Amino acid sequence: MSGSTSTGLLAQAEGLLATGSVGRQSVRIACWLTRAALEDRVAELLDARGWPVEDASMRSTMSCLESAYADKDAELVAQAEYAWSALSRVCHQHAYELGPTVSEARHLGELVAGLGVQTTNGTGTR
Repeated sequence: MSGSTSTGLLAQAEGLLATGSVGRQSVRIACWLTRAALEDRVAELLDARGWPVEDASMRSTMSCLESAYADKDAELVAQAEYAWSALSRVCHQHAYELGPTVSEARHLGELVAGLGVQTTNGTGTR
């Protein structure tokens, strides 16, 4: 995947939230798309640091992100971990739990969209 793929996934998620085109499940589907975009963004961030993760589980990938960025951008790591945790909870919701609201889903999408967007220095690294 690439940045354009994650941007496309986020655009699809926002489209579902805006139109509700698949009924009650629109918010949950939008969260799955946002989670896929997050996975893509985290892989891109790690590739930028020379930490290819390829077939690693997302839990392992998030640990690598923490190691790769803890010294330079702890806020980025915290936002990615928060988004991953929240999206995982929403995507694996139990029948007795309330689903996410549209505003919660949009907030998570905004967090994912903002990952890695901060300014970079001339070498392309943070």
